[in-house]
Amino acid sequence: MTPAGRPPQEISDDEADRLRRAHHRLRKASQDLEAFTAPRRLRGRWEPAPVPDEAMDAARAEVAASYEALWREYGDVLGWERPAPG
Repeated sequence: MTPAGRPPQEISDDEADRLRRAHHRLRKASQDLEAFTAPRRLRGRWEPAPVPDEAMDAARAEVAASYEALWREYGDVLGWERPAPG
């Protein structure tokens, strides 16, 4: 199913850059949260230290904010609407 709105082939280079930046922000936020929630344990190495609550809260908030920002860009650039949950 293709979202209604403008086709991606019609966007300008500046609009494509905006979408790339929004995707990059979400990807980085997701990777940062992953490092806290699913750290790699290496045999013979130290155990990961507990993550302070403030850092975990900030990482979760950044994932949520970057996800919202991505959908705002989709709406502004492509006219897409965020799908309903569920």
